[in-house]
Amino acid sequence: MQRLSRHGRLWSAAQHGRLAYAGHAVQRMSARRLSTSGLHEAVREDDVQLRDAFDLPTQTTLGSSWFHQGRPTGLLMEARFVSPTSFQQAGKEAVAEAESLVARVLNASSVTERRQIVKCLDQLSDALCRVMDVAELVRQVHPDSSWQTAAESVYGEMLEFMNGLNTHVGLYTKLVDAMDDPSISKDFSAVEHEVARSFRRDFERSGIHLAASAHARFVELSSRIHDRSRTFLRSQGLAPAGTVQVPVDQLHTLPAAVVTEMLQTHAVRTRSDGVAVVDVVADDWAAQYVLRDCTDSRVREAVYCAWQRGASSAVQSLEGLLEDRLALARTVGFESFAHMTLDDKMARTPDHVDEFLRGLAMQAQPRWDAVAQGLACDPRAIRPWDRDFYVGRQQAKMGALPQLAEYFSIGRVVMGLSRVFSHLYGVTLRATMPQPGEIWHADVRKLEAIDEHGHLLGVVYCDVFARSSKAHVGAAHFTARCARRVDDDVGHVTCDSTVVERDGMRFQLPVVVLICNFPPPAPNAPPLLSWANVETIFHEMGHAMHSMLGQNGFHNVAGTRCPVDFVELPSVLMEHFARSPHVLSLFASHYKTNEPLPLGLLRQRADRRRRFAALDLHAQLFMSALDQRYHSAQLDVRPDWSTRVLAQVHSDPMFECNVAQSMFAHVEGTRWQSRFTHLVGYGASYYSYLLDRVLAGRIWDRVFKGDDPSTQLSNNPLSREAGERFRKELLRWGGGRDPWTCLAAVLDNGESPHHEIEAISKGNKSAMHIVGTWQLPDM
Repeated sequence: MQRLSRHGRLWSAAQHGRLAYAGHAVQRMSARRLSTSGLHEAVREDDVQLRDAFDLPTQTTLGSSWFHQGRPTGLLMEARFVSPTSFQQAGKEAVAEAESLVARVLNASSVTERRQIVKCLDQLSDALCRVMDVAELVRQVHPDSSWQTAAESVYGEMLEFMNGLNTHVGLYTKLVDAMDDPSISKDFSAVEHEVARSFRRDFERSGIHLAASAHARFVELSSRIHDRSRTFLRSQGLAPAGTVQVPVDQLHTLPAAVVTEMLQTHAVRTRSDGVAVVDVVADDWAAQYVLRDCTDSRVREAVYCAWQRGASSAVQSLEGLLEDRLALARTVGFESFAHMTLDDKMARTPDHVDEFLRGLAMQAQPRWDAVAQGLACDPRAIRPWDRDFYVGRQQAKMGALPQLAEYFSIGRVVMGLSRVFSHLYGVTLRATMPQPGEIWHADVRKLEAIDEHGHLLGVVYCDVFARSSKAHVGAAHFTARCARRVDDDVGHVTCDSTVVERDGMRFQLPVVVLICNFPPPAPNAPPLLSWANVETIFHEMGHAMHSMLGQNGFHNVAGTRCPVDFVELPSVLMEHFARSPHVLSLFASHYKTNEPLPLGLLRQRADRRRRFAALDLHAQLFMSALDQRYHSAQLDVRPDWSTRVLAQVHSDPMFECNVAQSMFAHVEGTRWQSRFTHLVGYGASYYSYLLDRVLAGRIWDRVFKGDDPSTQLSNNPLSREAGERFRKELLRWGGGRDPWTCLAAVLDNGESPHHEIEAISKGNKSAMHIVGTWQLPDM
């Protein structure tokens, strides 16, 4: 197999001698073993280079001449992306290639030509996405405004072209004719059938099969939904928060810095009764501290109600959005927007989602009761504005959480991830030197994913530090290029540096970019990660490995291109590995002393996390149920109807807390739904977060038999047998096989009853009921 890159590995100035952080000498790790419990692994030279690529940027790549000098070879190894001008030209070339493929599909008449229709459509999609996906990335992270401007232009023009293809009657007719002709479709592979179905669904969701008048209505509704979504999101920052008169003497329990900020922002005045007060703006920032730290319940209530009152403009935008979504779904023949959205998801129907949520809630109710019982002497008196206060008091009694960041330099964490992937899949990560113009900022690191035979599987670029020129997108996994087979391409033959040979065939390698906003490193120290950020990078690397291993020959179902309620499973599973003592023993050591992470500190954090996890679970269940109700077929669209639905969901027996029902009650006059922005991107699918956490937990327990810091289990989850099962039955398929079939095959290892595996494989209401009885998700 041909290697993608021959320009060597990342050369580190720390190849010799000792490393110094803040005056503390640290022995080269390759000269010793990690003195941790569990697995004791000698550190290889590749480990040192991988660690140093992130931990010692000034001694490796940052500021080096390679980033600033030399002729650009092309962003992300793409020779067409050497400048903003060439990037725009690449967009035009991609459209031209797509038009050529469209013509081939429309003119297909022979059996051979019709047999290639699905391949042509997949190839067409790849041609456009290879530019559009990079344009979206550039808009978010590139520091050069000329690149951003070019990306905006390219994305807009290509999106308009793609929207035209989505409603191209000729393409749709040719695809359906091929699918419905047994002499053609009988030769489709199982994955090719799935690709064909996905294209057909996308066409039909664009209203392509509708009569002219219905299609015009579809276009009108789609435009309004787009506009109302934007209006709803913009309204979050436009409406002024309400103000609350707070006696100054009620602020003394808040952090001093917070009080100072409040008093500096708003003048203190004296009321007629002689009490000194300050008008506190009830925004997210103030509400966080007042609800947690203020001892006066009346002040907490006033701030809570002002904070949750919600802007009327936001509520109106949301209600218009939800009403238009229902009308759109009915226009294309679905009972509701939820029915339309779930048609190609694991859940399949709203009824199945409800079955799953109610099963979890039934398990969780005793936990809600236990948490409420421990918060106050009279839990029945706890109101929504009291919850954070009582939780805060309990946490204060337990003392401050242990700080773990000094045990998690980012280089050590990435090295640990490489070791995990090596144990599970025989895959390692290797830091390599980018060519001039290949990356967009000197902070970006390039990693190659290499299998145990030395073959390149794909490339991962890591842009993990916050900077002013970077959009605040949080943590994200961008697919710049999907894996697919290219030697059987129709017409245009892909031939560039991202194509390799394998088993006599040629494949385009996956290229992904991980985006995080971790704090930049302090002087004289490696970048250190909080525990939350350790979990974040494990999560995002789970997506990356799905992209690396999910190579099934087709672009449209490669890697993470699978249902939204399935795509988070591999990444959530990686969070379990992050918490495993066996896994942590591979890399978690103090950056100065190299001493291993004390498991007692990890156990303390895990116990604290679980103590109030039931409250987080309640919130996720509530939002999932509210999302389903808002997208159901029954909408009573009188004014402020969304608030009435909000109150109804609050009173659903699913969310009862026997000892403190008032703690979760709806508060008259509040409209929390005005802040539920996830409804825009995850309409009718918010439950996906919970579903994938439950599925990942089951696989962790039954397949990897993982350990846990709080239960003190000694099982080692780093099993190659388990890893290969997960890879073979789930990861490698991407979106090319029914997720329920993948799930059943992974779990069919003798640890679950046969009748349960058989029921799961059907993916029906019974399957969702079974999943709802599995262990509650680790929040």
